[in-house]
Amino acid sequence: MNKPLQTPAVALPARTQTWLIAAVGLVILPHLPRLPWWLALFAVTAGLSRLRMLRRHGGRNPPRGLLLLMTVAASAGIYLRYDTLLGKTAGVALLVVMLVLKLLELHTLRDARLVIFLGYFLVITNFLFTQTPLIAVYMFVATVVITAALSVTTHAGRPAREHLRLATVLLAQAVPIMVVLFVFFPRITGPVWGLPKDAYAGLTGISDHMSPGAISSLAQSDATAFRVRFPGVVPAPALRYWRGPVLWQTDGRTWTPGRFERTPREPQPAVHYSGEPVRQSITLEGHNQRWLFALDLPAEVSIPALHTPDFQLQAYQPVRDRIHYTATSWPDFHTGTLDPHLKKAALQLPAVVSERVQGLARDWRTQAESDRAVVQQALAYFHSEPFVYTLEPPLLGEDPVDEFLFTTRRGFCEHFAAAFVVLMRSAGIPARVVTGYQGGEYNPVGDYWLVRQSDAHAWAEIWLPDAGWERIDPTAAVAPERIEQALDPGAQSTGAAVRFMITESGLLARSLRGLRLTLDALNTYWNEWILAYGPQLQLEFLAALGFGTADWQGMALALLVLTSALLLGIAFWMLMRPPSPADPVLHAWRTYCARLARLGVRRRPGEGPRDFSQRTITVRPEIAAQVDAITGLYIRLRYGNPANPAPGIALLQRLVRRFPRAGG
Repeated sequence: MNKPLQTPAVALPARTQTWLIAAVGLVILPHLPRLPWWLALFAVTAGLSRLRMLRRHGGRNPPRGLLLLMTVAASAGIYLRYDTLLGKTAGVALLVVMLVLKLLELHTLRDARLVIFLGYFLVITNFLFTQTPLIAVYMFVATVVITAALSVTTHAGRPAREHLRLATVLLAQAVPIMVVLFVFFPRITGPVWGLPKDAYAGLTGISDHMSPGAISSLAQSDATAFRVRFPGVVPAPALRYWRGPVLWQTDGRTWTPGRFERTPREPQPAVHYSGEPVRQSITLEGHNQRWLFALDLPAEVSIPALHTPDFQLQAYQPVRDRIHYTATSWPDFHTGTLDPHLKKAALQLPAVVSERVQGLARDWRTQAESDRAVVQQALAYFHSEPFVYTLEPPLLGEDPVDEFLFTTRRGFCEHFAAAFVVLMRSAGIPARVVTGYQGGEYNPVGDYWLVRQSDAHAWAEIWLPDAGWERIDPTAAVAPERIEQALDPGAQSTGAAVRFMITESGLLARSLRGLRLTLDALNTYWNEWILAYGPQLQLEFLAALGFGTADWQGMALALLVLTSALLLGIAFWMLMRPPSPADPVLHAWRTYCARLARLGVRRRPGEGPRDFSQRTITVRPEIAAQVDAITGLYIRLRYGNPANPAPGIALLQRLVRRFPRAGG
């Protein structure tokens, strides 16, 4: 029986291995900040070790036993860190380990191709974490380098410039087909495949509970919460309260929505609106919760949503991807009477309220003639006493409200809102905590308002017989600049109050701010036209192109016709263009001969390079030195069969590019 033919194992040249290390390094680099420190250090060390082995030992691989031990140790470390080897973060970490270990045992062409294919796959995983245009450009560059490394595995002798050029041309040829597929391939509602359980673990946003320090830690994040465009008049800063979860129940430390979160279908209270509405066009980032944010008081929203009895907007499913909707809000409103069940919830107090807190509320109630007067006394108390608004409040003990009001007096918005609501309830005034965002920064580049996680805020609402539910922000009594200006999360220093707004003085500050807003505007356009290109936007775009009411049959037909036309066009162009020699030495020699022909010296059929050189020098003696250098180098590369032709090829191409320096 004949044995099947096997491809012999060919040892990889050092140059090929260097290309592979560079390609893998480019792909892994964006993952390093999100990997455990020991794993990032291991990946960098492994790559440097491989380069060191190439220089000192000619590429000798470490023992298989050592590689097996590192594989087991790294896998165990990933499992201990993430409690799994699957999922988004753990799976990518394991893939990085396997790719890096494969670099340490590179030997044959098969190993090189396996590294390249794993590298292509690892490129895609970067988009599980971020999909910004900058990372897309970076990954395109990484893909070019990986493709160039694939070219190196078959033509190691060519200059690096040739490999990069070939890879760029190959990917550029695919761009027209990619665009056609992107525009015409029918979009479906929902994801094509399921994502791992931890796919949304990195999403941040307002939670459904509040305790001391919860919002202050969120407010130190510069991540985007949502972007807003106002078709009409932009409301004043004091009116830009973006309503989110409403919190009713507390145990003295933690605030939660209570039963109203579980029964959102209770009858909506009658609300009387007045004045002019404010319309907003909102692009909300995924935050893995159901909250939909809009200005107080939201009345209408363009997508299916729940309107809860406490005037929240909630999606039917957690918002895990970027969504766009429009909302209409009324700054002036009267919520009417208060349901007895809601009133009972709005007066609920913790099991233990200190005597000092109750005594302070009793004093206000005794001195005041009305509920509104009690509110004014509370705000005056926060304003006149030495309270400090800070991102780094001290830790509070068993009775947070008492300690904050009478001992530490240093806190963030959640401290002031929680203490104010407890005081109001102790005085017999229905009150609740509202969380969301306040403010926003205008981006003149994109003409929209940018609301970040650093704008997270908590305030209070009280119910008054003559006004219904009314917003009261005790933070404004202590730090009114927080409401009028944007919070700079990087401006907080230990022992100092929060400073607001990055200074506008100085060219550097203005330049950095302009660059930041320009990049955010670029991200916004990318999000709106690329990442958000779903079924509805596809139909609208195709209708604008003249396709009328497009259906999937029409899109499939257009896709087939255009793709076929593009493929035929590319094939015709490749067939009709003059063939370029695969040999870079021959290509450079032909270019040199063509330039001599333009100088009046044409190579005769069958004339050898040396004879041609001598005749050229006789006709054009002023370029004799260049002719001798190019001809001699060409003869050595073409007929001398050097062991490492790459440097000579690069020199020949450089000499030809510079020829002629004189004459002509």
